[in-house]
Amino acid sequence: MQAIAQGGYMAAQVRAMLHGPNATFAFRYELLDNTNKLKKRLGNILGASVYYTALADIKRTAKFEMEQDVDINFLTDRIKPYVRLKMSDGNWIEWPQGVFLLTSPTKKTDSAGVIRREVEAYDQLQVLIDDKLDTRYTVAAGTNYITAVKTVLTGAGIIHQNLTLTSKTLPAARDWAPGTAKLQIINDLLGAINYGSLWFDENGYAIAQPYVSPSIRASEYTYRDDDESVIFPEVEQSLDLWAVPNKWVLVVSELEREPMVSTYTNSNTSSPTSTVSRGRTITDYREYQEAVDQATLDARAQRIAFEASQVYEHVTLETGLMPFHSHTDVFTLVFSGLGISAKYSETSWEFEMRPGARHKHNIRRVVSI
Repeated sequence: MQAIAQGGYMAAQVRAMLHGPNATFAFRYELLDNTNKLKKRLGNILGASVYYTALADIKRTAKFEMEQDVDINFLTDRIKPYVRLKMSDGNWIEWPQGVFLLTSPTKKTDSAGVIRREVEAYDQLQVLIDDKLDTRYTVAAGTNYITAVKTVLTGAGIIHQNLTLTSKTLPAARDWAPGTAKLQIINDLLGAINYGSLWFDENGYAIAQPYVSPSIRASEYTYRDDDESVIFPEVEQSLDLWAVPNKWVLVVSELEREPMVSTYTNSNTSSPTSTVSRGRTITDYREYQEAVDQATLDARAQRIAFEASQVYEHVTLETGLMPFHSHTDVFTLVFSGLGISAKYSETSWEFEMRPGARHKHNIRRVVSI
């Protein structure tokens, strides 16, 4: 979640404006070059929408409707949108919404003869998906994992990086075949040390962090259906327990090492999907090429078990525009109409960049196995 406190205003002051009856929003757009340096501010954007899906390969996408601007190079330039909030003293604060690569759209004219474009746009994960190996790529044994990730990022032209360091090194050499996307290499390396997949923040920085279960993360915000509520009444809650596994077996087999196996079984009598409660076993069996050690493999097994259990409850809701949301935010939802009062992790969100827009959130409840 982006910082709520902005521009010298305290978080409580900003929250009061966001939840107040007269929240006033504006929007601005910057044109960047292919190194994310500012070229100019854009005045030709007619409308835009921003989407974030934490579990997707390309996590942040956008759509822009714009009038023709000959200064935009659709092959190299990028757009960085901002949502602005007017404070009670008349000043503005703002939150960036990402750095987006542009597709090359078809031009069309409207009834007045004005040239317009409808542009689909993607965050910089697209660069790492498009950039594939032309020869076999090897990372030597003993290489620090984050150093290896940094090397791949830099080689793909990603210079803005915020990577959490680790002391762990590859126990054996690892290689990838020609045609492998560089994003795959990076996420393979991060997965081996129990990091989350790579993502890009609102300012266009590549982020790599150790995975932390939402169950032990603090709630960053609260949405409540009270007198200051920004929640619209149409809230949907769903449960799907049918295919949830209750046993996980992870196997790592490398030529130069003894095989490693990690097994995690949910035998918790209070869990509705456990082997005890179901009276049967549903096994999720996975093979991996690499894990740095047994402890990391065990942690990965527990992580996969936890993530599988998160299908226990999904909630979809809409709020007023809340432009501070980011990657896998954890927040509390209190909604009396469905008897909800719990902490959730956010899997996706989206909104149109216009006054009065609704902000859609897809969240899932954190359930520990």
